Amino acid sequence: MSAPETTGHEPAHDHAAASRWFSQWHLYRSIIDADWMAHREIFHAVRVWALARYPGPFTLLDLGCGDAGFIKRTFDESGLYAYTGVDVSEAALAQARRELVGARFETRLIVGDMLAFLREGAAQGPRTFDIILASYAIHHLPAREKSDLLRYAHATLSPHGSLLYGDIFRRNRESRDEFLAGYTSMMRQSWTTMAGDALAGAVEHVTQRDIPETVESLTALAHDAGLAGPTELFRDATGFHRLLAFETLRIT
Repeated sequence: MSAPETTGHEPAHDHAAASRWFSQWHLYRSIIDADWMAHREIFHAVRVWALARYPGPFTLLDLGCGDAGFIKRTFDESGLYAYTGVDVSEAALAQARRELVGARFETRLIVGDMLAFLREGAAQGPRTFDIILASYAIHHLPAREKSDLLRYAHATLSPHGSLLYGDIFRRNRESRDEFLAGYTSMMRQSWTTMAGDALAGAVEHVTQRDIPETVESLTALAHDAGLAGPTELFRDATGFHRLLAFETLRIT
């Protein structure tokens, strides 16, 4: 499989800066509540996929789980019996603990870096997760770290596992600069109820930290990692926000 297309200069992923941003969880929560990034539609599509593909008991790893605000409603009446959430933000995980009170499945919440967690899991084995969910968790990583994450995800998934990748994407063959111009323009036009200072901070965060892939470049990375697909489960009207399903290759 050919390497993904280059996007020009990619900023280095600053884990400390990412942690500081998501420590202000109330700001990101306001984006979720307004559905500006189609979280509700994405999690509805996650639910449909999980119910169809996993009628029996299954396990779930949630990368960048945040406050886990959609988890109980997404997986009620499903076969989920063990949930693991990983996030760098202690503030978000404190809220996740409250959100998951009374859940019908086992829960485990871990403060830490998702790439390090996957690396350790892949080294230890055995394959334990039926679904790995990454919701707006990976677009901050440069292509090399995305490649590593996808390889570790493949090693961590069960033989019938799925990686559900909901995130921001560059459209068609957009460069990163073209993406930034289009996405920040959309934010300024559509995120109308966000306070000016908060919007300016969100625009700055996107400009400095976001490194989204096109579907084609992400697919190349996933195939190199041994994953099959994708199946597109959701795409919003802007084309920026999508949910893709990759699956482990079956050995025949």
